[in-house]
Amino acid sequence: MGKREIEKYILKNKENMYRIRKELFENPEIGLKENMASELLAAMFREEGFSVIKGIYGLETGFRAEYASGRPGPSIAFICEYDALPEIGHACGHNIIAAMSYGAACGLKSVLDDIGGRVVVFGTPDEERTSGKVNFVEAHAFDNIDAVIMCHPCTESEESGTTLGLGALQFEFRGISAHAALPKEDCRNALDALVMSYLNINNLKQYIPGANIYGIIDNGGSRPNIIPDYASMKYYIRAASKKKLQEYMDRVAGCVRHTARASGVSVDVTEFENRVEGLVTNHTLSDVFKENYEKLTTLRLKKPETYAATSDIGNVSNVVPTIHSWIGITSAGGPALHNPEFTDATMTDFAAGEMLSAAVAMAQTGYQVITEPELLQKIRLEFEK
Repeated sequence: MGKREIEKYILKNKENMYRIRKELFENPEIGLKENMASELLAAMFREEGFSVIKGIYGLETGFRAEYASGRPGPSIAFICEYDALPEIGHACGHNIIAAMSYGAACGLKSVLDDIGGRVVVFGTPDEERTSGKVNFVEAHAFDNIDAVIMCHPCTESEESGTTLGLGALQFEFRGISAHAALPKEDCRNALDALVMSYLNINNLKQYIPGANIYGIIDNGGSRPNIIPDYASMKYYIRAASKKKLQEYMDRVAGCVRHTARASGVSVDVTEFENRVEGLVTNHTLSDVFKENYEKLTTLRLKKPETYAATSDIGNVSNVVPTIHSWIGITSAGGPALHNPEFTDATMTDFAAGEMLSAAVAMAQTGYQVITEPELLQKIRLEFEK
């Protein structure tokens, strides 16, 4: 009965989800500047009876919304993303993510007083660039959460799978400058050291199976006739596991340090963005979501693939049982994520229908975790392996 009540509640209040989808679409905001989106979501959660805290974990546009039944029981979390991409708006569908998680949280909250437990929503800024969820994880925001349920729009529907972890390394070379027309005995060319390091990393990649290592030179000096005393480059390094990611980062950094030493310059190695971990799907939780979702739509969740992409939901999945399922909102072969046409696809009637189905399935999955102790035990056992 509870699952049916959840569906009725979400469908009855679907206009609120449509409002979120539309207002974020019409007012796209890039990461860490999602002021309108975070204010809108916070206000709408308050209207639904959630307690809301804004500006958390060092993120002005982050928030936490919570509704506690006052009775013991598991805590279910949903995640809102709402940052847009520069110039092309919500081409990653975060307007739909925010709407789905809002609908799911409100749907589950509608029956919570009868079943016990707690619903928490984390509003996580800037997924696209600085990986805001890392701040939440490092602040232990998920310590008392039993399961995290999230969906992401895509071209096709797919079960929660895996993504790659990512490390972001910056290399800053410092030498001794001189005019190009003067004797070179006492100068140390920072740019030469950088270029040799860049080439050596390219050589290193052939010894790293499936290497996903790419970089850019972002400072190579100011004038052609001045030997640079400073140069810098940035690299993204991806790997399927935390262990491999650390290994690859160490090898790349070691390669650069040795090259700099041989060139007589110094080099500073820093991580210029949050380190992102690969997604670890809880398959027990994923199977429950799949069953609920496929009862609500004609679409079927295909078996997951390993994506070369990265998302900070991976960090969450390493501290709490998590799923991140993909919901198809276009026809097969439709526009891909981060394509301007995908931005428009988020506003179609078809996308609206799948958004509602996913929100219902998310809430129903949370309902089962709360009301079926044996299911929660299986989820925990899988996570602890």
